[in-house]
Amino acid sequence: MHLRWPNFEVFQRSTDKVLWVGELVGIECRHVVSVEYGLPRDPGTDPLFRIFPLVRVMSPRLMPQWDAAEEAPLPHVYFQEPDIRYSPLCLFDPAAGEWAPSKSIAMTTIPWAADWLACYEIWLATGRWRGGGRHANDPMEKIA
Repeated sequence: MHLRWPNFEVFQRSTDKVLWVGELVGIECRHVVSVEYGLPRDPGTDPLFRIFPLVRVMSPRLMPQWDAAEEAPLPHVYFQEPDIRYSPLCLFDPAAGEWAPSKSIAMTTIPWAADWLACYEIWLATGRWRGGGRHANDPMEKIA
């Protein structure tokens, strides 16, 4: 990670989990993000960070737009309570095999997060999500 993204530092590490924190720029804004990933333990019951890397925007906080034309109140996140502003970002389609534990987080997850942030800034300005993708439980998937 440090070779490709030197501004990302290990914030927390254990024998089976790591949490990095660093800055990414969307289009105009600098964002501090965290990336959490842990080795899988129990398929089917593992928390998300043990299935794929979880990226959260730490600052500035995501701003819900309850009246956005698309993707209200926040686009492409895995909503988590109690504060949805810290919900993990949806960066890829797990069902499409776009990420696997054998893939480099520095080469996949971090660039995807930077792209997500650029799309998020456009969404804030226009109310429309231009990042593509599909949602979990998307009814259109059943038609295909």
